[in-house]
Amino acid sequence: RERVAGAALPGGRWAGAARDALADLLALIGPVLADADGSAPTSYPAGAVVAGPVSAWRYVWPRDAAFAAAALAAVGLDDEALAVLEHLAALQGPDGGFEARYTAAGTVPDDRPAQLDGTGWVMWAAGRVLGAARPDVDRPDAARVDGRLGVCLRRCASRLLELTDGPHRLPPVSPDYWEVAEGRLTLDTAMSVLLGLEAAARLVAAGLDLGAEGEATAARAVQVRAAIEGGFAPGWGRHVRNDDVDAAIALVGPPFMEALPGVGAVRATARARLGRHSGGLAPGTSWRDDGVSWTPETALMALSARGWGWQGEAEELLAWLEAHRTASGALPEKVGPDGAPAGPAPLAWTDALVLLATC
Repeated sequence: RERVAGAALPGGRWAGAARDALADLLALIGPVLADADGSAPTSYPAGAVVAGPVSAWRYVWPRDAAFAAAALAAVGLDDEALAVLEHLAALQGPDGGFEARYTAAGTVPDDRPAQLDGTGWVMWAAGRVLGAARPDVDRPDAARVDGRLGVCLRRCASRLLELTDGPHRLPPVSPDYWEVAEGRLTLDTAMSVLLGLEAAARLVAAGLDLGAEGEATAARAVQVRAAIEGGFAPGWGRHVRNDDVDAAIALVGPPFMEALPGVGAVRATARARLGRHSGGLAPGTSWRDDGVSWTPETALMALSARGWGWQGEAEELLAWLEAHRTASGALPEKVGPDGAPAGPAPLAWTDALVLLATC
């Protein structure tokens, strides 16, 4: 409660939803979680963002943690945001990459392949912490960020250049937030790399020393931007050269970046195409047709709608999320076809996205 009281939260319609999302997000950062079997509790390091409090969600996903850092920065909790990024920096490999997820001890829990989007999301989140995400809140200066994250971000810049060093400037195929094996490049993976490159260029412009690699990110971002347009337009689907819309369409426009050509028309129809009977959204049109709504994708699309200035859509999606919380007010991972909360609650990624969409 003390940490929530120190945040610059919005007033008005979404004040309560933002406050509750922040409280739950903070409760999932560096927590001590008990086990139902009576064994010793699990203590997580400071800054470790646990995706969910139970079962297979008791891990740190770099993507979820990066969004948490961005959300904390959006409400003026910069020390909290930097602590999250410092924990991710401690997990980063020497090549600048990240595994799919990590245990409390910083180890890899299974043999699932690494997800290369973590590098881009960490750079993007650092840009949010240093940048003017909230003009009414003082931001950390470049020297402060460099002292705590400089080595990590220089590794990220080098890794992003390496991932896009091929003749077509697109990153390699990788699993993404769907957590399934992929045979083709996904829009989410491509956009995480582009957003990381663009954030790196902004950080360099703001005075952060990312070395020669950092200086090269602005030019590379232009090339990758053109390559993504060439590979995904005009359908802007989940995979290269298809039109099966994915919630990642939210990343190809405001507030994440200047929209690429043709994205607006696809994004305008995306809510209807992803819609579930209960009122929430599926991750994509090619996702299994089981009637389940997913709260991270619904919140991501609310954030996107706000970026496009579509206040009606943003308000409706946020209202749906608010109405489908658990009895204790927590945002669950999913909502079943009957409208009942399902999956773990609270979910850190959804909390972070709700904060970004309301602040």
